[in-house]
Parts: sequence; structure tokens; C-alpha cells
Amino acid sequence: MIRRATGLALAALALIGPARAEDLILALSTREVAITSTYTGAEITVFGLIERDAQTLTRTGSYDVVAAVQGPTGAVTIQRKARFGPIWLTDNRKRYAKVPLYFSTLSSKPLTDVVDETMRERLKLGLEYYLPGANSPETEKDVDEFAFRNALLRLRREEGGLAQNEKAITMIRPNLFSAKITLPAKAPTGLYLVNLSVLSDGVPLKTVQAGFVVRKVGFDAFVANAARFESWGYAAFTVLMAILLGWIANVVFRKD
Repeated sequence: MIRRATGLALAALALIGPARAEDLILALSTREVAITSTYTGAEITVFGLIERDAQTLTRTGSYDVVAAVQGPTGAVTIQRKARFGPIWLTDNRKRYAKVPLYFSTLSSKPLTDVVDETMRERLKLGLEYYLPGANSPETEKDVDEFAFRNALLRLRREEGGLAQNEKAITMIRPNLFSAKITLPAKAPTGLYLVNLSVLSDGVPLKTVQAGFVVRKVGFDAFVANAARFESWGYAAFTVLMAILLGWIANVVFRKD
């Protein structure tokens, strides 16, 4: 009888599940960013509300919020050049098959004041955690791999595809915040994922994911789709347009 009662109690607890101390509600200012001929960049605002279970005790520590914005993935090839006599040639290359083409880390203060290195790796608050290889070189192979990783990160940073903003998140109230995502003019099209985490004393309490889409619209979208999916027709149209414009220029500027 006692075993049966214990089994029923365990089953009831399994159905109830663990109590939620915090919950996170997100709202984005837009779910779609349209790229037109006048596009020079965009800014998306994420509004967040931290809700607590009424049955839990009041938390003494304050909340910290961090976010990682991951863009669409693609193949990236890094080439290393070396000098052979008077010319420079490709000495070695490394191809990454699936790398986020845009990555941004957002916080309300320096990440070192919010999370340690172990927690940062766990939450993947950095593009380096999406790349294969060791974070610290130990063997000669690791040294070579580490050099390519650093080169990829440096190039992404110079191109605007890798950013870190320690003032992007504003705590409006202890449980209410806003985060600003700034997209560059060369933002790649596709699906963007926003992984937002709430922490207290360096411990993650809740992580929620949201997303938005960046896509071309209007005539720009027509040209891009034609060049990608109708390459022969696009090439023929481009040649005809070049011939037509050349003929018009010859007629207009002809000297008789």
C-alpha cells in the first residue's frame, strides 16, 4: 500500500513538473526587414518582460540580460598567402562549411562582468564558439587552426559581420528591458535568430529564442532572383541591354 502511494505521488510530481521561477516574454518591433535600393541598414528593437512565479520567493539579486544575434549560415573560405620569390601565392586555405554570416553579441554591460568564460561558451556568446577547433592551441595542428580562426574573426569584424555592443540592452525596470539590434548595409538575406538569456549572479535562469527575416523586395528582388534562378535569361538580357545602350549612346553623341 505504501509503495502504491509513493508511486502515485511520484507520478503526480512528474505530471506537475518543476516550478518555474522566471519566464521571459519577448516582442520584436518588426519581423521582416525589407532591402530596397535605398537600404543603408536597419535597427530592430526587442522588448522583453521578465515574469516571476507568484509562489516563488523574491530574488535578492538583480537581473542581467545578454543576447546573441545569429544570421544565416554559409560557406566561407579563408586563404593564407605566402611570398614565393617576387610574387605572392596562396600557401594554404581553410574552408568552413557552415558559418553564421552575421553575428552580434548584445549586453547592458561588459560580458566579463556578467558571465565567466565557461558560461559564455555554454550560451555561445561569440562567433568563435560556432567554429570547429580548439580555443587554445596545443599542438602544431592546433596552432594552424587557431590562426585561421583568428583570421576569420578579424575579417568578419572588418566587414561588419561581427559586432559586440555592451550598451545595446537597456534595463527600463528591474524586470523590463529593451535591446537594439543594428544591421549593417551589407546584411545578408535570410533568417536571423535572437537567443536572449536572463541571468542572476552569473547563473542563467531562462533563454528564449525569437527570429526575423531579412529579404530583398521590389525590383532588387526581381534582379537577384533572375540572376540566381534564371542565369541564362539574365545573361542574355544583360548582353541585349548593353548593346541597346551602346547603340543609343552612338546615336546621341554621333558627330555628323
